[in-house]
This record gives sequence, C-alpha cells and structure tokens, in this order.
Amino acid sequence: MGLPTFRNIVLLSLLLRSVWTFAQTKPEPWLKEYDECREYGDVYVVKKINKPCRAYETFLTNKQGRKLTPAYRDIGDFEEGLAEFVPMAHSREGQGLHGFIDKQGKVVIEPRYVSTDRFYNGRTWVIYRAEPHYGLSYIDKTGKELYRIPIEHFANDYLIRDAEVKHQCNNDTKEDVLWWRNGEPLVLNFNFTPFVEREIRQAKGIVPFNYLGKFGVIDQNFILKVPVALDEIDVNYTYSGQGLTRVRYGDKYGYINPLTGDLVVPCDYTDTRKPTNGLFWVKKNGKWGCIDKTGTLRIPHLYDEATGFTAENRSAVAINGKFGHIDRSGTVRTPLTYDFASYYNHGISMVRVDDKYGYIDTTGRFVTQLIYDEAFPFDHPTTHVERSWLRFELTQDGKEEFIGFSYKLKGLFIIVGTLVFIWLNSLFYRIRDEVRWGKRRMS
Repeated sequence: MGLPTFRNIVLLSLLLRSVWTFAQTKPEPWLKEYDECREYGDVYVVKKINKPCRAYETFLTNKQGRKLTPAYRDIGDFEEGLAEFVPMAHSREGQGLHGFIDKQGKVVIEPRYVSTDRFYNGRTWVIYRAEPHYGLSYIDKTGKELYRIPIEHFANDYLIRDAEVKHQCNNDTKEDVLWWRNGEPLVLNFNFTPFVEREIRQAKGIVPFNYLGKFGVIDQNFILKVPVALDEIDVNYTYSGQGLTRVRYGDKYGYINPLTGDLVVPCDYTDTRKPTNGLFWVKKNGKWGCIDKTGTLRIPHLYDEATGFTAENRSAVAINGKFGHIDRSGTVRTPLTYDFASYYNHGISMVRVDDKYGYIDTTGRFVTQLIYDEAFPFDHPTTHVERSWLRFELTQDGKEEFIGFSYKLKGLFIIVGTLVFIWLNSLFYRIRDEVRWGKRRMS
C-alpha cells in the first residue's frame, strides 16, 4: 500500500518556496505583477507573495487579467471543472477553511472543511471537526454528502487534540491532517499505489487492509467505510455469518456488513457467539442478549449463559445457576429450574438436577427420568448414558441397550486387578523365599 508522502511534503515545505511554472502561460504583460501563475484554458490562477510562507494573495483571472474572485490565500488545481480554494479568513480555531469554486469564480461549495482534495469521478473526500474527533465524509460536486464515516464510534482514534494540520509553504490547498504512531504518519484519508488500486477495483466486495497494525475497510469505489482503527476483522468467519462480519475495536466487538463495509453494529459488546437462525448472542455488562442483523436488540441482556438457537427454535439459557430454554422471541419455553440444560438436538435436551441426568422434549415432557450418573446430548440419533456402573445406548424414545460396564467400573476393575496381582506376586515371592529357607535349614 502506498501512502501519501505527507511527512516529506511538510518538512520540505518549511525549507523550500513552492514554484509555479509559467511554461504553460503566454507572457501577458500584466502577469509580471504576480510571482506565480497557472493556466486552465481561458482562466489563470495567479499568486502574489509578499512574505514567503506567511503573506500571499491568490486570484482567479480571465485572459485579460480581470479578477474573477476576491483575494484568497490559495486556489488549487482545477479538476472536473472545480478547484479547491482557501479564503483569507481562518476558522475560529485558527485553521484554513477549504471549499470549491468553478471557472467563473463562483463558490460552489462553501469553505468549511479542514482538508479536502481534487474531485475524481464526481466526488472527493472532506475532513471536518466532529468534536472531539476529526471526521471524514465523501461529497459530490454540489457539496451533497454521499457517505460519512461513523467516526463517533472510534473514541480513541483521530482525536483533534492529537492531530497536526499541515500545509505546504505558500500552498494552503496542499494540506492534510496528520497523526503520528511510532514515528509514522497516520491519516484519515488513504491513497494507494496503482497496483493496490487495481486490486481493489478487481475485488468482488469490500477490501480490509492493514496499516501500522490497524485495519480499515474500503470499497471498490475507494470510499473508506471504516477508518484505520480496528484491531481485528473476522475474515475466516469463526464468529461471523448470516449477513454480518465481526470486528474488534479495543476490547469490544461489533459487526460490519461484509458486502458494503458499513458498520452495522458499533463495537459495544465484550463477547459474541456465532449467529444461529438470524440471531446474534452478544454480551454486555456481563449478561447475554440477542440482536438481529440490523443491530436491533431482540432479546434483553438477562442471561449468564446462552447457547445458539437450534432447529427446534430453542436456546439453553441460565440465570443465577438455573437453566432452561427460550425461543427466538425470548419467551421462556422450559422454566429455568434445572442445574444444567443442554441445547436441543433431534428434539431432545439433556437436563440435570442434583447430579442426576435425564432428557426432555421441546414441550418439557420427560423422555427419561432423572436416573443417569453420566449422560451426553443427542448429537447423533442415539447417545450414551451410564447408571449403576453400567453403560447403555439410549434412543430418542428412551429405550436402553446395554453396551458394557461404565468407565468408572472398568477403572475400578483395573485397580482391583492390579492390587490382586501385586498381592499374588508378593505372596509368590514370600512362599518361594520360605521354601528356600526351609531347605537350607534341613541341609
């Protein structure tokens, strides 16, 4: 990824006086009163420098030298019929204000931005104050906002107090807003090398990218949808799915749209689970609740534990150590009275009370009583259970088939067998030694 050489521009601008060439202009006599000039068809941008890097005036004129604008601090290059300009008056914060004029000198977009750039394909980006941050939006040639980055959701980044607003000597339209991270410049707007631009254009969707250990998201139209502030993007879909991709900012999680890159769910949650049946379990203030793919809260944050919703439209949940089940509407379908309740599978859930296990169906009816010492959920058409040291294969209608002794009993047999072996071995050697001793005495 190629970044703007802002740092070099800033350093050089403090030392060098920028030069505008007269190569494209005709030697009109009235041009001699100006120090710099650029020609754009039937108009000129001319500049008079009174004190280098401190006092200068810039005008838009026609070919006869008639001024089409009042004195501005700077006028940038014309692109798609518009040029960036900076008036003489600064903002109340002492910064230059940036807008756009046309070739008639008419102000098309009022100067109210901290930074901007030339138009490309009918749009450009603008940076503005959005206390306590700087914000970034994309606008069209009328000034209409096309997209605004949700900068308010990134509380620790792009703060005004940490920023430097720099421009090139004598050229206020060659500016940017900079933050420094480990000696490297960080910006809100990003430029890319031609090779990376080609890759972005050829991508089938949004493109996450990494800079200085942080992630941003840009789309095929080169609109930055999420600033370079994310700490993680779940590109492998370990915790994502069903229309949303999980992202992390600091120690909190949220979701973006994997097709558009829009931040759908702000990073407000301390934990999340992989979505099921269109619902996302998310944790806030130590409790689990459910949102849908629009970020709307569907089930309040009430639960200490929660599992995904299965085909039976059930989720196992717990409050204060007691388990039960709810459906996707949040309605309690199994009272939270069990010491443990598993997810449903094949229409059956495993439950426990006082260290005994049993199974219930989706109505809460017991398929088996609470008689098992060990049990497993119905992850397959049958499952294994243990009672009275015996193991059984259990069917979904509660029928048992003996398949052997419990692992605990087998372990006990092994221990007893080992002890018996040791005792017999010891007995053998003791008897052998007594026989040998008796023979010696007789001899």
